[in-house]
Amino acid sequence: MQRHLLEAADKLQKHEIHILRVFLVLLLIITVFNYASIENIKTNEKIVIKTLNQSSKFWVSQKDASNEYLLDLGLYIIQLRNNVTASNVDHHYSKLLELAHSQFYADIKRQFRAKVKMIKRYQRNSYTFTPTDTKINRKAQEILIEGVETRWTDLGKKPSKKLRITIKYSIDNATFSFKKIQDKYL
Repeated sequence: MQRHLLEAADKLQKHEIHILRVFLVLLLIITVFNYASIENIKTNEKIVIKTLNQSSKFWVSQKDASNEYLLDLGLYIIQLRNNVTASNVDHHYSKLLELAHSQFYADIKRQFRAKVKMIKRYQRNSYTFTPTDTKINRKAQEILIEGVETRWTDLGKKPSKKLRITIKYSIDNATFSFKKIQDKYL
């Protein structure tokens, strides 16, 4: 009788071990799926930004951003870069350098210094740019802005020129930076 009870207890213990192993395997599988989904959320996370004026809403993710965000930054860059006078050019360009990509910073700074020198040489000149059209090329990571550039001198307004400005950008860790700004007169 005792042998029968010992065999039953042994059999029950083997079933318990088997059930514990099954639960352990299930727990391991669930843990792996949870980890994978958390990593997926981290890489696909989007931060929604609501501006103070409440008129626009945009998002930024690890490697991408909404059209509104890109256009706002593109227009901000162009306003700082192309609406300048001899008295504000240093301030505008120092603000722009804060957005420059670290790998291209030295080249961009060199280009800005040359432009600052030229603008300061003609003290009475001021430059304005009025955007007329904006486009985004996500594949090439470019913001294209067309508009009219005007130069004002002490003799008055000079003839306006149509200009297309291309801003090459990147977004890394949800941080925008520009790599290059190119002008093309139309």
